[in-house]
Amino acid sequence: MSLPRRWVILPVIAVSGPLSLGVETALRLALFTPDMHYLRSLTGPTLTPIAWGLAGVTALGGALAVPVQRWWYRRRVAQLPLDARTDDARARMAFEALYVSTSVPQLPALAVTLLFTAGSSLVPVATALAVSALAVLAQGLVKLEG
Repeated sequence: MSLPRRWVILPVIAVSGPLSLGVETALRLALFTPDMHYLRSLTGPTLTPIAWGLAGVTALGGALAVPVQRWWYRRRVAQLPLDARTDDARARMAFEALYVSTSVPQLPALAVTLLFTAGSSLVPVATALAVSALAVLAQGLVKLEG
């Protein structure tokens, strides 16, 4: 089985955050009662600064994603026996490292999306999702092999 190309999988991963926000918004608009919308308005001023903090954590995760990707790749290749370090095995380890490292900026962005559900402002959420998407796409520029 061949691995998907980076230029195919990275945009899919990058848009998953904004898509989750769209699904969350549609569900919230369809299912929330007026009382729930009122509660969101009460929690917004408290949750928005927390969302900005998580947007900063997302940016930090974006900066750490490439070092995590390189570290994970080196670690996994070093675990292979010398005779198993084929080009195919290295490609699988590079793909695994890519999957792991793309989650570094995406996890705090997902948390910010949950804060939006609870009442946070949209601006820090959109900022975190944009930073996360750009960080994921930037990982496509990283060469680990050869």
